Amino acid sequence: MIVPNWDYFANAPLDCGTIKFRTKTERALHARVVASEINWKEYQTSNLLEDWIIAKRELKLYQSSLKIMCKN
Repeated sequence: MIVPNWDYFANAPLDCGTIKFRTKTERALHARVVASEINWKEYQTSNLLEDWIIAKRELKLYQSSLKIMCKN
């Protein structure tokens, strides 16, 4: 199973890599989406599919909350 390197996501600068993130939380949520997608594609179980769907939903909710906070 693929597991994100949480130490990297907690300590690496936000502007490194190909995707620019606004917060470390956003980067960690994105890593969770990518890892859960890879795990689901590799093992094809309903639990892993559910994990992937939940991870995508949580990332979208977080990004939506960032947009709302920026408007205020």
